[in-house]
Amino acid sequence: MHISFAIFACFSGILFSDYQYVCSVDVEGDLHRSDPIGNVYIVKENNLIKFDASHRKSADYTNIFLGSIFSIDVSDPLRVLLYYKDHNQIVWLDNYLNEIRSPVFLDELGVDQAELVCSSSQGGFWLLNGLNRQIQYFDARLQPVHESMSLNELTGPDVNPSFIIEKNSQLYLNVPGTGILIFDRFGNYSKTLALNTPASFQVTDRMLFYFKDGQLYGYDMQNAENITLDFPVSEEIIQAELQPDYLYLFTKTGYEVYKISR
Repeated sequence: MHISFAIFACFSGILFSDYQYVCSVDVEGDLHRSDPIGNVYIVKENNLIKFDASHRKSADYTNIFLGSIFSIDVSDPLRVLLYYKDHNQIVWLDNYLNEIRSPVFLDELGVDQAELVCSSSQGGFWLLNGLNRQIQYFDARLQPVHESMSLNELTGPDVNPSFIIEKNSQLYLNVPGTGILIFDRFGNYSKTLALNTPASFQVTDRMLFYFKDGQLYGYDMQNAENITLDFPVSEEIIQAELQPDYLYLFTKTGYEVYKISR
C-alpha cells in the first residue's frame, strides 16, 4: 500500500496534509537521532552534539578514554544513554549532556560481551548478552532483575541482532532475517513481527517506522499492515525520523527539518 500523510494518521489520529521546510543544519555525523521534544543528536566517532528545538547547538559531550560511541538512546531526553561497545561501558547523560553518574563497567556486572544496550522507562537498562544470548534487565541500582530465554531457542544460533529499543513497557529486538522480536517488561517473549527492517527503527503507540533503500515505511502493529510514506525528495538521505510535528532527514553532512502541516 502506498499512501501519503494527507490520508494517513500516524500520531494519535492527526491527519497530515503537507510538509513545510524549516531549516537545514550542516554537521557531519555517523549516527543520527531525534527526540519527541525537538532535539537532534549527532554522533561523530567519540563526539556527541545536541541541537535544540531551534536547531542551535546546545551541548556536546566527548569521552576520549572510551573510544567511539557505538549506539545512543534518546527515548528519554533527560537520561540519554551512550554505549561504548569496544570498552563494554555505558554512560548516562542529562539534558545538558553532563554525566549523571560515572561510566558503568558492564564487566563488573558479570556481562563480558554486551551486543546491544538500550534505556528503560523503569529507570534501568536492557542489554543483549552476547555470551549466553539472553536479554537482561538491570535496574537503576545496577542489579540484574529480569532475563529472557536464550535467543537460540527463538531464532537459532546463527543470527546477529542489530537494534534494541523499549517502548510502552515492551522491548523490541531487531533480528535481520527473522524479524522484530517483542518481549514484555519482564523479558518474556511475546511475538515476532515478520519485518525486514534495517538496523534501527522508531516505535510509537501503534506504529513502527523505518527508513530503507531511500524510502520511509510504516507498519501498523494493530492491523499488521505495511505502508509506504511520502516525504520530501532530498539527496543522499541516509536516515529519516518522524516526530509528532516534524520530519527529520539526515545525511552524512547534516540534516533537514520539515514541519508537518495538519
